[in-house]
Amino acid sequence: CFLLSLYFLLNNMVYFIEWEVVSLNSMSIVMTFLFDWMSLLFMSFVLMIASLVIFYSKEYMSSDQNINRFIMLVLMFVLSMMLLIISPNLISILLGWDGLGLVSYCLVIYFQNVKSYNAGMLTALSNRIGDVAFLLAIAWMLNYGSWNYIFYLEVMQNE
Repeated sequence: CFLLSLYFLLNNMVYFIEWEVVSLNSMSIVMTFLFDWMSLLFMSFVLMIASLVIFYSKEYMSSDQNINRFIMLVLMFVLSMMLLIISPNLISILLGWDGLGLVSYCLVIYFQNVKSYNAGMLTALSNRIGDVAFLLAIAWMLNYGSWNYIFYLEVMQNE
């Protein structure tokens, strides 16, 4: 991803991918992804850190019976982070943020004791603050007619 981000930067490339998930009568649910040099750079850092966490946890947690569950939780965390990075839509960013919050909670309470439960509750409450901010941004974007904020960046800069 790092080399690809350099390639995108040097060639001034941006890929905007739309995937129609469901089309029913006149309603369609479309998932959009934005790949540019910055998103690919962030994805390379996330993948590097996640690979180091998995590499370190393989040895550190080798005696744990449920190490596969821990690694799956880390991979779900990475997937949620990727969704957060490549989404130019506030609704899909909210989905990625909530996925991040849920998986963070599961990772914090992985070793089940009272301290981890208290820390997990603090994690969940912190995530709710971010949810309120995203919901306010979604309500604000109703004035513009779309939740794809990428379309309105030039409008915001000219005001």
